[in-house]
Amino acid sequence: MIILASSSPRRKQLLKKVVKEFEIDVSNIEESYPKYLAAKRIPEYLAIKKTNDVFKRHPEDVVIGADTIVICNHQILGKPKDKQDVKRMIKMLQGNKHLVVTGMCIKSKDVNISFSAITKVYFRKMSRQEIEDYCSLETVYDKAGAYAIQAEAKKYIYHIIGEYDNVVGLPTKKLSRKLKEYKIKNN
Repeated sequence: MIILASSSPRRKQLLKKVVKEFEIDVSNIEESYPKYLAAKRIPEYLAIKKTNDVFKRHPEDVVIGADTIVICNHQILGKPKDKQDVKRMIKMLQGNKHLVVTGMCIKSKDVNISFSAITKVYFRKMSRQEIEDYCSLETVYDKAGAYAIQAEAKKYIYHIIGEYDNVVGLPTKKLSRKLKEYKIKNN
């Protein structure tokens, strides 16, 4: 059986593109990492921690873990704390490019691999009114970088380089290739 170590509804939906049947068991680790770790390495580090935690409960299964962050101007943009935090993030993203990095880990009794996928995302400039309107949305608070490419932010994004699904939360093409490469049955 394949186990997804995530409670994200977006990851669950994306994994269905790659794997027909799977179960969910959420890791309860603290999402901390060493301060010396480069920003681009943090998601993979956290994905490994989550996967290892869930694997302890499912040693006969294949566990897939993931973690996604947004990096803009060398700063990590997590989930916003409040409206001011949303405004700060959107002001940083608008008229700029940023990276969405998803770290992945696949672990079974025979396989233990990790990798990352990086997508560059370009936001167009936004007017003051567009920023104010955006900041009043309730749906932006549970997303890294205060946006979802498939929802409220899509009208502000004019270009991406890399895998679209990675920005949503799971690099399905890269994951599918890894499952095939390591002969992990995914259907």
